Amino acid sequence: MNKKSASEMSFHIETLGCPKNRVDSRRMRTSLLNLGYNEAKKPEAADIFLINSCSFIREAQEETISTVFDALKIKEKKSPHMKVGLVGCFVERFSDAVKNDIPELDFTIGTQRYHEVGGLISEKFSVETAGHAANLAAASINADSHKPFAWLRIAQGCNRSCAFCIIPKIRGELKTYPVDSIEKQWADELALRGAHGTPVREVVLVSQDTISQGVEEIERIVAQLSAKDEIEWIRLQYLFPDRRVLDLLDLWAKYPKLTPYLDIPFQHVSPEILKAMKRPSDTGLFREIIDRAHAITPDFEIRTSFIVGFPGEEEKHFADLEKFIAGHRIDKLALFRYSHEAGTYAGDKLQENTSDEEKYRRINQLREAHLETRKQYATGLIGRREKMLVDEIAGGEITLRRAHDAPESDEVVTIPLPYRASGRSQDDLASAASPATACRVGDMPLVELKAYTEYSFLGEIV
Repeated sequence: MNKKSASEMSFHIETLGCPKNRVDSRRMRTSLLNLGYNEAKKPEAADIFLINSCSFIREAQEETISTVFDALKIKEKKSPHMKVGLVGCFVERFSDAVKNDIPELDFTIGTQRYHEVGGLISEKFSVETAGHAANLAAASINADSHKPFAWLRIAQGCNRSCAFCIIPKIRGELKTYPVDSIEKQWADELALRGAHGTPVREVVLVSQDTISQGVEEIERIVAQLSAKDEIEWIRLQYLFPDRRVLDLLDLWAKYPKLTPYLDIPFQHVSPEILKAMKRPSDTGLFREIIDRAHAITPDFEIRTSFIVGFPGEEEKHFADLEKFIAGHRIDKLALFRYSHEAGTYAGDKLQENTSDEEKYRRINQLREAHLETRKQYATGLIGRREKMLVDEIAGGEITLRRAHDAPESDEVVTIPLPYRASGRSQDDLASAASPATACRVGDMPLVELKAYTEYSFLGEIV
């Protein structure tokens, strides 16, 4: 690459993994834009292709590797000048293997330097930098800038020692973010959207272990965000099930912008398996948390996850999972096949006793049981009217979310557009007479639930 100025160069970021990675991608994007780089809509048009990786389980590792080779293929066939870089968790975990097995990569960066990416790239490739405020406004070409929600990170790393988890080794020890750091993220989000970007109606607070920020500090953050008029919903995700969650639930009475939603991975319900996982084994606490949430409001919805096939899991332990799902209203359920990962306690010390085929069978059995209980509850909501958030208008329909559903992971509500309205611009739709065609992304109309299908609702704007 000949010496160029940043203003002559463009970048594209591909984000893999969870919403926490999206926050880190935004930090990379901001650091590049602030130095004068431009953002490319498509990877083929970029001078620099950054892949923000994930390596949590085997499937995530495979997706990262596949994405790397897709990027290198683009470089080889269409953009020989392109520099391809791998960033984040995969690099942190497999640094030596990446250097030895994928020498075609032009650079790698670990998990602790997202905010320095612009400077690191500029130094490595001798790029002359000069900040251009206009580049921040131009960043609205990025798809995330057209969404009415934003993720803000409130902590990094984890001090837990769960037997199946590699995160503490990848992300390091827990480092909580002070309130002024959250405010800086908010300012960056607004700058990336520009004056005419989609307003942020919902903020999702994320970390590897949100409750370890502490209830008092979480309240400070929630109070500060609640004071912003444009924010309608505040959502907490990735809460570890310890007793502080019961105290946290008291905040819902004080801050009405908190959504009636709890994302709290239990991972299992058999005390024996939970102990082997090095997780809290007091499943009575799980029930207490669910009951406390439903006492706040009966329609408070719970999202949790279970790992199936952990070493030592037998039919009796699996039966505990089935019984728990049947006996408690779990509204959103993520099911994961146990992945035997080197570097974790379980991967290094425990012996697998369940085949992948059996894991998948158990997952399917749990999923069917959950879908049945979820359907019974969801169909009881038909006819209910709620204020919902318009996430997208495309493909002849409006996609909205209830306050009970997290973006890009939970259920949605769809409303078909009138035939003649589909394909029209948002400005045209805004001037149309129908309530449906008058919607814009970021609006929060009153919607009546009309029907329930698997994982989604059909609705109608009142």
